[in-house]
Amino acid sequence: MQKFVYLRVLNFDECRYLTHLPDSIAGLSNLEELSFLGCFNLIAVHDSINFLVKLKTVKASGCIRLKSFPPLKLPSLEHLGLSHCHSLENFPEILGKMENMTKLTLYNTPVKRFPVSFQNLIGLQELNLRLNGMGIGVVRLPTSIIQMPELTAISGEGLQGWQWLQEEEGTENFGSLVSSKVEDLSANYCNLNDDFFSIDFTWFAHLKKLNLRYNNFSIIPECINKCQFLWMLDVSHCRHLREIKGVPPTLKEFFAIACESLTSSSIDMFLNQELHEGGYTSFNLPGARIPEWLDQRSRGPSISFWFRNNFPDKVLCFVIAPMLNYDKYFCPSVFINGNKFTSEIPNFSKGTDHTYLSDLRLRNFTCSPYDFSFENEWNHVEIKYLVVGCKETSLQIGIHIFNQETSMEDVRFTDPYSTRGK
Repeated sequence: MQKFVYLRVLNFDECRYLTHLPDSIAGLSNLEELSFLGCFNLIAVHDSINFLVKLKTVKASGCIRLKSFPPLKLPSLEHLGLSHCHSLENFPEILGKMENMTKLTLYNTPVKRFPVSFQNLIGLQELNLRLNGMGIGVVRLPTSIIQMPELTAISGEGLQGWQWLQEEEGTENFGSLVSSKVEDLSANYCNLNDDFFSIDFTWFAHLKKLNLRYNNFSIIPECINKCQFLWMLDVSHCRHLREIKGVPPTLKEFFAIACESLTSSSIDMFLNQELHEGGYTSFNLPGARIPEWLDQRSRGPSISFWFRNNFPDKVLCFVIAPMLNYDKYFCPSVFINGNKFTSEIPNFSKGTDHTYLSDLRLRNFTCSPYDFSFENEWNHVEIKYLVVGCKETSLQIGIHIFNQETSMEDVRFTDPYSTRGK
């Protein structure tokens, strides 16, 4: 290997005769990229790989017989590709601080356990674990992972379970540590039960988005309130979910599509008027419950109001309709004085009734009424839902205009012109 001392890239991709990565690579002191993608018969990588101190990229995806990876001490490493390594069940030990790797994605690699030393990847910002029906059992993550200094996103999908390990060596005083920087936590299709919430959610004080679709827990405990910055929570298709015991104070988006077991008391918490007064909310709930505090209700595809001067700042739209399982957003068309201000987006209806509430400001306007100058003294607004697959009369819709920024003297729910003529 002496003649290749200045080699920067070494490629063994799809070499079917390669069973072991040789120790002779240790002499390639200037190597920056090592690739052995799709080497189906590779079963071992020699630990001499750690002599490659300039190594930035290791590509090992598709090595389906690779059962273990040596402990790593590669200070320059930026990318480690271990996806589709179907026999790899343990993530390698990380022997020293490695700050250059910012993202790690493992697709269809059945890693069941991550070592405590994983936290030595001190530059890691994003961790993604995804399995497609491989049935590997429960994935065990040490709680120390969420304390990694730069980690802001953890995503798992298709796991058979997710267990927090809190008893590893060196984590006895974990409860006294500062909260993590994780802002986005996703665990869809992960067979989660109520034990998932055994972790102290004060550690997730900076969490903003929580995706828990298609899981098996029955209760979201009150500790969810400790997520003071959480603005999006999605528990859709959690068919065993019965009770939600708290609502984070900054919640703006909540989706509980097809949560058929959710109690009426839990649903009522998300229909509380105060929860929507801050504006920009978008909620999708099972069932057909109508809040009493709505200003106007109608049965049919449209509803109207009139305004003068400026378009009202906070208009909350409400609709009850059968919804497809994947419909998170139910978008109305908006007409003002007969002119359409939104693009046409049909909503396809099917299945059981759901209740949808959304701030009109979240709608994509082709021409924003908030920046438009209206010449009429009174301007007619029609909010209309174009729904495919159900009778128009089965729709129940409503609106509410919050009056913090809008004078209700400038809003009418009956035609002010017809009133004058009487």
